[in-house]
Amino acid sequence: MFWQRLVSTFALIILLCSPLIAQTTEDQSPLNQQEREQKALEMKKELERKTFALLDEVISSAGALKLPENRALVLSSAADLLWTRDDKRARALFKEAINTLNSVSVPFDEKMKNEEAAAYWRFLQQRKEILQIVARHDADLALELLHDSRPQTLSKANAGRSFSRPEDDRDLEQSLAVQVATNDPKRAFQMAEENLSKGYSGQLLSLLTHINDKDSDLAARLVTEIIDKLHSENLATNQEAAFLAIQLLQIGMKHEGGGSVLLSSYQIGRKPFSLDERAVNDLLEMVTTAGLSETPNATLISMLPYLMPDIDKRLPERAQLLRRRIGKFTRNLDPEQRIFMENIELLRSGSIEAILQAAAKATGKARDTLYEQAAWKAFNNGDEAQAHQIINDNIRDSSSRDRILESLDRAALWNYVSNDKMDEVRRRLARLKSKDERAGVLAQLAFAAATRKDRKLSLELLDEARPLITMKPKNDMQLYTLLQVVRTYALVEPAHAFEMIESLVDEANVLLAAASVLSGFLLPKGVFRNGEMVLTPGYTQISMQFRPFGKELGALALLNFERTKNAADRFQRNETRIMARLFIAQGVLSEHLGSGVALYEGGVMVGY
Repeated sequence: MFWQRLVSTFALIILLCSPLIAQTTEDQSPLNQQEREQKALEMKKELERKTFALLDEVISSAGALKLPENRALVLSSAADLLWTRDDKRARALFKEAINTLNSVSVPFDEKMKNEEAAAYWRFLQQRKEILQIVARHDADLALELLHDSRPQTLSKANAGRSFSRPEDDRDLEQSLAVQVATNDPKRAFQMAEENLSKGYSGQLLSLLTHINDKDSDLAARLVTEIIDKLHSENLATNQEAAFLAIQLLQIGMKHEGGGSVLLSSYQIGRKPFSLDERAVNDLLEMVTTAGLSETPNATLISMLPYLMPDIDKRLPERAQLLRRRIGKFTRNLDPEQRIFMENIELLRSGSIEAILQAAAKATGKARDTLYEQAAWKAFNNGDEAQAHQIINDNIRDSSSRDRILESLDRAALWNYVSNDKMDEVRRRLARLKSKDERAGVLAQLAFAAATRKDRKLSLELLDEARPLITMKPKNDMQLYTLLQVVRTYALVEPAHAFEMIESLVDEANVLLAAASVLSGFLLPKGVFRNGEMVLTPGYTQISMQFRPFGKELGALALLNFERTKNAADRFQRNETRIMARLFIAQGVLSEHLGSGVALYEGGVMVGY
């Protein structure tokens, strides 16, 4: 997998930096505002013409790719980019991509071999990602393609060694609705209703919060329908229903200060969402009734402690009975789990002193966990010294103690970085044992200085980082830091960035040539097949890593189209060269046309 990550990075570096290297000298002749606008419009049209011509070449070249999944990636990426210009052609390309992908679909079998299982899950992953892209443009087309590409009916009769059985398409339908919600909340609401009638989906609350972003009234209607359906369920025995009810309470209950408690990732960066009093009371009535039933399910009992402060206030007559039920449940757990369950409320809202008292009574891993939580609570309260003292005084195992102290130091360092306290940052850097991590911090600081147009400071920081990095990265951190350094040089000293890029592309070609020879011997199976590197599916780790660079990519690619294209064409392998060209089109069109296209949620990517 490393070889593919390396190529991903090199392709991104080309598009991030090459346009800055050879930007054309600006016409110095005096122009009035109207002439400048006319010139800009002409340049825009010419760039658009060149980019779509390049995209046509990419589409034509897709047929030369050996692997169906690689062809599907290129075709679906191109369709995404074409949608705003020619939706009819884009639809045809999306359909061709799905049909191409279907050719590698295999029926699920619980006795399938590891290699077959890996191929099956790759198919499901790529299918999901393509359909999510389609859904951003046309929900009905996405649902049509979902139906056309549905895997063969799963066998329920197989026995013996088994792989985890995939769920049906309910979750996928809901994830498509999440994509739709941004542009068409009413259609997303309809999709949620249809899916709710079939059962519960893990994507339902995510969809609810996305709908709420656009239309809070529709979100309230969906909550009402969810609660109505929950009323018809037995939460004591239905784990899915119990889990949904409690999570809905967690994201939607108001607490002192007027805010809702955000105990999950559903609302991070989202419009505030809260349940009305009637909904809260309904849900609390349901979950507490189920919790006090004869045989409540383990999921319900294990999650109830998170709600106990609210149950104390709203249903005090049930609180003590529930605590007894929870206590009975926890007594059957192993010691480590029992300590955690008994202290959920304490960890959520207790004081540092109370957590320390509980830790003193605990044993084993639970003891260390409680002391660590107390230390982090002190740190988050602004008392770094107390946090260190708690760990030094109470964590006996030296390796665990060092790990926690390093984490505290690292968190403090990044606090200073975010607050731009350079003197303290430099002092803290010396504490970091990892050379790679020191280089990463310096690279980030250099980029921040460059964006503030402080070229002198940026170059100073880059000079400090350069001896710590290698032009032949051996892991993800080194790759990421190198990308950050080159990206920053492109802003403050483009000529130097270009030298690094040429070296990196040449290195990529050497490594890929070696990787293709070693494939099947020293490399994991599946990196190369039929003499071609597998470019799919869109792997979320790479997407997460490079998402921060997405906005800059489009702007940089606008500056010198031809130079960027020539840099991409330096890749020797056909599949890598095609993808690098696709990067160029994605970079220009997503920024230039404002279409917001981004394959696999983080820009077009070359594998993982």
